[in-house]
Amino acid sequence: MTASVFGDKLSGGSDNVTSFGAIAAQIVGVKLDRKVRARLGRGDSPRSGEPVWRNSYSRGQMEDRLWRPIHDGTKRGGARWTRALLKRARELEFASRLKRREKLPGSENGVIGHVGLEVLEYMFGIVDYATGRLEPAIATIADAIGRSYSATHRALVRLRECGFLRWMRRSEPIENPEPDGPQVRQISNAYALLVPEQMRNWLGRLLRPAPTPACAQDRVAADRAELDRIAASMTAADWQAAFGATKNGDVLANVARALDARDAVTANPSVTEKPGDHSDP
Repeated sequence: MTASVFGDKLSGGSDNVTSFGAIAAQIVGVKLDRKVRARLGRGDSPRSGEPVWRNSYSRGQMEDRLWRPIHDGTKRGGARWTRALLKRARELEFASRLKRREKLPGSENGVIGHVGLEVLEYMFGIVDYATGRLEPAIATIADAIGRSYSATHRALVRLRECGFLRWMRRSEPIENPEPDGPQVRQISNAYALLVPEQMRNWLGRLLRPAPTPACAQDRVAADRAELDRIAASMTAADWQAAFGATKNGDVLANVARALDARDAVTANPSVTEKPGDHSDP
């Protein structure tokens, strides 16, 4: 991470400069129409000339490709995911701040910064775990954490550079627009929360389901063996009475009794043959 991160503006931001085309038009005295002025302005849509940032998608057009459930999509799983990642982000900020102070004594921020941690914690707190939906306006974030708009802007850039999030610009049609006025307007970005590449293996190991303890496995095996022993000692009638369906119960009970009677005869025959009861062929 380089120091240039702290001087960057949010992707698509503009400096206070005038485009060459606008200057040329002023020199030759050509009056530009609205769409041309938009194209030469702060980066408006090159297709429509509307006052929206380039690469802005219509609301609902691309969000399903950006948003994903947080961890397993449950409240508990999402909370574990965000808590673990926030802790790791704080550790990264602390370590990078110490390293930066070796070259710049007195540095107060690392690669994320204090405001960056506040923004990340706010985002983790409002994201929809089930869908990953996250679309706060930058002004809303700034008001929530008590920071200026520009400081929040820069914090978002640092978080993106560190791999914690990315965003997509969006626009929507204006209802009942003026004939010669803008037809669309800029709306809040849609954000996706990410896991930095260097943290993915760590987070995967941390949130992996714990293996069943050996004592629990032994207990399950013992319970299964006991159930098999009990089942082997039961007669067909006992088994039907304990586990059989209630529908057609009388029929099944009669079948079970017949099976028990047959097994009893086979195991303990009541008639014993005597010598001479049969003749040789």
